[in-house]
Amino acid sequence: MSGELPADVRASLSELLDRGAAAARRRDDGTVEGVVDSVETLAHHEVSDEETRAVLLHGCRRATQTMRSEPLVAAEYLEAMARLVDD
Repeated sequence: MSGELPADVRASLSELLDRGAAAARRRDDGTVEGVVDSVETLAHHEVSDEETRAVLLHGCRRATQTMRSEPLVAAEYLEAMARLVDD
């Protein structure tokens, strides 16, 4: 997926997703919410490939939906998105 993303967008997404996954593991809802908002904004404005954008937005929705009841699952969603961005 990384070939479809500009280097600066890829770096920003990677850093955000790593920070979000760590925050989810600490059960830091506020940080995860802020990270997800930032990833969604980047996806909407900086990711031109529709499939990549859809995958990122889906992962954001799932991380948000699972954060309160299953923070480790939310962390896994964020880590999976980070791996996709870094590939």
